[in-house]
Formats: sequence, structure tokens, C-alpha cells
Amino acid sequence: MSKHHHTGPLNPPPAASTKLPKNVYGALVGVVDGPLSDADDNHVFIWLRVHAGNHAGRYKLAFNVESNDHTEAQYYVYDEQITQADVPVESFTTDATLSYKKTGLKQTDFKAIANGQLRTLVHSSVQNTDLIEVYGVTFDTGDGMHEIHMNSGERPGSTHPNQPNKDGALSFYYKTNGQDVRRWIFIKFGTQDL
Repeated sequence: MSKHHHTGPLNPPPAASTKLPKNVYGALVGVVDGPLSDADDNHVFIWLRVHAGNHAGRYKLAFNVESNDHTEAQYYVYDEQITQADVPVESFTTDATLSYKKTGLKQTDFKAIANGQLRTLVHSSVQNTDLIEVYGVTFDTGDGMHEIHMNSGERPGSTHPNQPNKDGALSFYYKTNGQDVRRWIFIKFGTQDL
């Protein structure tokens, strides 16, 4: 019986691209490119691929599914039917805005995250999606995005700055029974007010 020896990884994943501008708010649209990672307790890491254009490459998203400082984290999911014209193309832009308050979200829409509910929801949404759009802030390395949560509504004395119209969210695009659907996942923390 012969034995096979491997000296390195079988199929190493491609490295992250560093083509995004650094530390800026924007929107990134791409397709899922690799397995999710639950490498820490309070994030799900999602890999996205942009196939063409100035920002073509592979990028990592760090999406909060819990709070890391014991502050209550809250989430809201909204599914809407859309048309094919509403489906974005793979790209990155700094010409993006999102305000939870201006979209009409209310505090009563959000519920506390318990027992890994949001982590499970993100995993199942990724399994069904064709395309993901993310609103957030680019890493200082230009290889992905974070701050994918409400970035405003902080109370006086908070250590986090208020960034009006720069809230973060994930939106998943998929088809159900031939109908285009967009699923929004919004997350905020108990210290933030709508």
C-alpha cells in the first residue's frame, strides 16, 4: 500500500486583495468566495469576490453577530421583493449612504440576539444568496470591511463617534420561486438610540 505525503496545504485559499481605499465608508457588492469563518465569538467572517473593474479581488467582511463588550446587541431582518433592475452589479463605491432612522426603522423593530440566532441567520442567508451588498467601513489595510452595524445614535458620553448616514448593514440577493428577493440584516447595540 502506498503512502502519500503532503508538504503544504492542499488548496490554499487565495489571499485577500488590497484594492479598497483605506478607512472609508462605502458599499461593496460581490459574490461569496469561500467558506464562512467563526474565528472569534462575536463575528462571522464572509469572503466576497468582485470579478471585474478597479476593485476586482477577494475581500473579507467582519460582521458582528454579538457584542464584544457585553453590551446587548440587537438585530432586525427585512425581506422585500424587488425587480431585476434593483439587483446591483459587483463593485465598490464611496458614493453610498445608509441611515437606519431615515429608512424608517424603529427601536421596536429590533430584538436582542440570543443563543447564536444572528450567527445562524447569517450562515443560512449566505447559503441561499447569489450576491451580497455590504455597507460599512474599509479596513486600514484595504482588504475588506467592518463597522457593518449602526454607526450613529450614540448617547452623550459614548466612546464611539456618531457617523450620520454611515450606518452599516448586509443585504443578500436571491431568487425564491422565480422572484428576486433582497434580505436586509441590520444590527445595532443597546447603547444606540433610533
